[in-house]
Amino acid sequence: MKLFVTDLDGTLLNSAHKLSDFSLQALNKAMAEGVPLCIATGRSYYDILDILKDLKEMPYIISSNGASVYDKDGNKMYSVAIEKDQIRAIITYLQGQKLQFEVADDEYSYTTKEALANLKQELEDVGTVDTHKQKDLENNTLGLVLSQKNLKVVEDIDTLLSMIEETNNISSMSAYLNKIQKAMEYFTMDKRLRTFSSWKYNFEMTSRETSKGIALKSLCAHLEISLQDVAAIGDNYNDLSMLKVAGMPAAMANAVDHVKSIATYQAKSNDEDGAVRYLYHLLGKPL
Repeated sequence: MKLFVTDLDGTLLNSAHKLSDFSLQALNKAMAEGVPLCIATGRSYYDILDILKDLKEMPYIISSNGASVYDKDGNKMYSVAIEKDQIRAIITYLQGQKLQFEVADDEYSYTTKEALANLKQELEDVGTVDTHKQKDLENNTLGLVLSQKNLKVVEDIDTLLSMIEETNNISSMSAYLNKIQKAMEYFTMDKRLRTFSSWKYNFEMTSRETSKGIALKSLCAHLEISLQDVAAIGDNYNDLSMLKVAGMPAAMANAVDHVKSIATYQAKSNDEDGAVRYLYHLLGKPL
């Protein structure tokens, strides 16, 4: 193995969207021994840096589902973006459907007060009929949104657009699967976009030329590493592209069935530090 690649949410991070002390210590130990590491996630670059702030050295980073690639010194090696005129059209549609949305660049994730209120209202509505589902969704939708240290909540769409020139990624979450499906079908018709889901209550959009798999290929070409020498682990649909190109693909125990179907190894769950346990399995070393 010449490169170990791991997703964050649902993979390296636990259900509270945190890096456990156990996983932190294991990663620090591995990198101190010279094991090359890459984080590949839908989160934006500066949010990732905050999550990894206690690592003694930085790994390679694939952010925004492959829209950007950074080396260990924080230099951007690769980037693909959605232009401003298209951003306006996308988020205007999402607002019209009363859907939450976020627009991410390398530094911040932006949302509007109305978009955040739409998600909160959906959760309140769900709670009137199913309090268990409401609690689960609050952690995995609103909790995930608010866990981003670089989140900026702005007044409206015009304010948001005045703060950015382009975006790596636009995402949306909803408590209602039918709203997600309708919006995904609408944007799938736009051939400039790649539309996908990273779990069942969300969908995301990047440039058609963006994916974790494409970004991983670019990183490996730069490092002169064969993809057959790459181990990658993930849990959800946005991880499929990198797992398909990596020579050693693994799935978390909590992964969706499609991810499990293409994996050659199944790790323990994200609440059992499955990602770092897989890393040390590959190294043939005890944790």
